[in-house]
Amino acid sequence: MKVRALCLIVALAACSAPGQSPAAATIDECPITDTLYTMRGRPDVTAGFRDVGQHREWAGTLAFHVTSARSGRSYWFLFDQGSAHAVNLISTTDVVAPGWQPPNADGGVRPLGEQHFLAADGDLTFAAALPKTGAKAPRYILLPDLSEVMAHKADPREDVPTAFFEATGCGRQPR
Repeated sequence: MKVRALCLIVALAACSAPGQSPAAATIDECPITDTLYTMRGRPDVTAGFRDVGQHREWAGTLAFHVTSARSGRSYWFLFDQGSAHAVNLISTTDVVAPGWQPPNADGGVRPLGEQHFLAADGDLTFAAALPKTGAKAPRYILLPDLSEVMAHKADPREDVPTAFFEATGCGRQPR
């Protein structure tokens, strides 16, 4: 019995990098569209990616959502980089609604306007490129404008702090 327990302890230690749980390796290998993000300090605010396919006026195929358990609402965004070096999120309507079509890249319905999107790996090195289907999921996401956007443009208004979203799970996300 002691040998089995010792083998189990050694096996768990070998699978875990210092400072990481065994599940961390699963998150690091998770496809971007299956990675679940949780806001640090606010586990009721989650986020994630969804592949919405290629659309003529949009460079990427991914949409990004922020979901509030308090209001039960999901807020959707498309990615835009244009000629700027920063990645931006352009608010859109519910991408899972029947018949959804993306807005015109130069206008259209943008319920929450625009905001900056910063994605970082585990070493907090920020990526300058648009997130893409098949790419490694960022470990951390920061939306520095989210607090202001949710307080002034969301309906109902939401009290959301400025905080990092951290990859916390891997698997099919609820839609």
